[in-house]
Amino acid sequence: MADYWIPGQIFLWKLLLLVQTTFATHSRIESHGVVCYGVYGCFRPFHTAINMPLPFSPERINTKFFLHTLPDSTIQQPINDTRAAVANSNFDHTKKTKILVHGFAPTTTDVAKWVTKMTQTIVAKDGVNVIVVDWVGGAAVAYDQAVGNTRLVGAQIANLIRTMMAVHNYDPKNVHIIGFSLGAHVAGFAGKELIRHDPDHKIGRITGLDPANPGFNFDSPDVRLDKIDAHFVDVIHTDMKTLLVVASGLNRNIGHADYYPNGGASQPGCSTWNSDSSLVSAVTDMTVCDHIRAPKLFMETINATDECDFAAYRCPSYQQFKEGRCVRCRSRKTKKGGKNRCNKMGYWAEPPTVKKQVKYYLDTSDAAPYCAKHYQVMLHWRKGPGSTKAGFRGSIYVTLHGDKGSTKEFALNDGVTFNIVPGKASRFLVSHSCSEDIGHVDRVTFRWERPTCWTYFFCSTENVYLKRVKIIDAMAQKRHIFLPLEMDKNGDGRKDIIEIQPGATQELFRKSYIRSRHPESMNSQAKTKAPRLPTVVPPVISPGHKNNAHSANKGRLLSKVADHRRQHMKEEKDNINNDNQIQSELLNNSHDT
Repeated sequence: MADYWIPGQIFLWKLLLLVQTTFATHSRIESHGVVCYGVYGCFRPFHTAINMPLPFSPERINTKFFLHTLPDSTIQQPINDTRAAVANSNFDHTKKTKILVHGFAPTTTDVAKWVTKMTQTIVAKDGVNVIVVDWVGGAAVAYDQAVGNTRLVGAQIANLIRTMMAVHNYDPKNVHIIGFSLGAHVAGFAGKELIRHDPDHKIGRITGLDPANPGFNFDSPDVRLDKIDAHFVDVIHTDMKTLLVVASGLNRNIGHADYYPNGGASQPGCSTWNSDSSLVSAVTDMTVCDHIRAPKLFMETINATDECDFAAYRCPSYQQFKEGRCVRCRSRKTKKGGKNRCNKMGYWAEPPTVKKQVKYYLDTSDAAPYCAKHYQVMLHWRKGPGSTKAGFRGSIYVTLHGDKGSTKEFALNDGVTFNIVPGKASRFLVSHSCSEDIGHVDRVTFRWERPTCWTYFFCSTENVYLKRVKIIDAMAQKRHIFLPLEMDKNGDGRKDIIEIQPGATQELFRKSYIRSRHPESMNSQAKTKAPRLPTVVPPVISPGHKNNAHSANKGRLLSKVADHRRQHMKEEKDNINNDNQIQSELLNNSHDT
């Protein structure tokens, strides 16, 4: 799809999908005919998708290929899938190849703008061959026919790859096809066609950018993109929500790695209803914005940095991810380290280390460059006066402060009240845009609100008793403990329990920060502990001695060891008493002064 559509046409796009995929008649399929197009083979109706039309002819679709290479990525060289064209082109067989495939194009006869921008970005960053597939002639038609045309375009790409192999002895593992919407399934059909000719000719990678749902939501992998189509298939889902019955993106795990940014259903910034927006403009945003976010996210990952690399986290569900349960990259079963539970989303993604299909989740921001930092926030509640086992409901808000700035105030649990149980812990995930660099978090501001209660007798009067806050920086994979700084009445340590009234704020500081700047507040600093005594190991006695001599020597050695330990303990006790006496005298002198 193009990045920008005429609003009136976009307004009816979802309705168009619904009508065409539901009520369209397919006269070419009713006779269960077969169409054959030379080197591209014959096409028959699928048994599992009998309503998918047969593809138009190559002449009618008029697929074009354009090669982009260094030194100038803006120059495109038209090529085709013949040997002469490939041999006489600027194709560099020593480099890897990226093939970009656009999707449905109902309102334009030009290739989508994201394709041109992504092409230039890839060539500038990676210096590889980039081939743009222009199949607008088969995509700017009725949607159901565009679905059928994906099969022929896939076969044409497969034939181009075979020609590259024949002319340059090119390894298909060096090919990476990146397809958006319908283009994702085009990539799948290209992979299937190569495997059909020779199972050893499987391409290296396919990336599906929000693969289209209408016309492809079938269990059979024969009629859609699937993990069997390449050595590594990664999929980014951005628009699985249903609007007007039909969802734009496919809600299936179809790759080796399926990524679900923001849960995969809707994207931040796409459902905002501006006061100055018209009805058509608002529906346009809700209809197209989520879907087109997939290629935009992928494009931003090309130039991702170590400071924000679009790390995604393996998790059973988005709900558990939002609860902060999946930010650990290293599995407990991985004794030698590694990050087998995390993977980068997008251009630099790698195959999972496990054989089964993996779902990855991450949150993004609402504007480019979209990358976000994630933190697990764990709140440990204490039991206090009046605490009950059942707990009480409340809304929790936290703000993270670093050495470079502060975040906005986060409403945990998406602002929904939840049950606070004394003696237990609550865990959440918060994230903020990487463009807002706050540095290393050294302070947390906590506050809470009691929900509105309309009946006096059923209103809770409990207050929050906070013990500590633990925060895991998911990107750095580091955990920090945050504690209140208040001292108890005796002044010899921090308060063991902090009562917080509704609406009041509580500051908590990183433990290492408190230790370095306020050592007097740490209970462990106010007490002198006896050092652990060293273990004295008796010498090994040679087994060659007589039994009697051995027993006598053993007894003498054990006696010496016991005397040594008693003397050592006496000396240590005297040293501790002396230290305590000196500290007491210094303390009295400071008070007198």
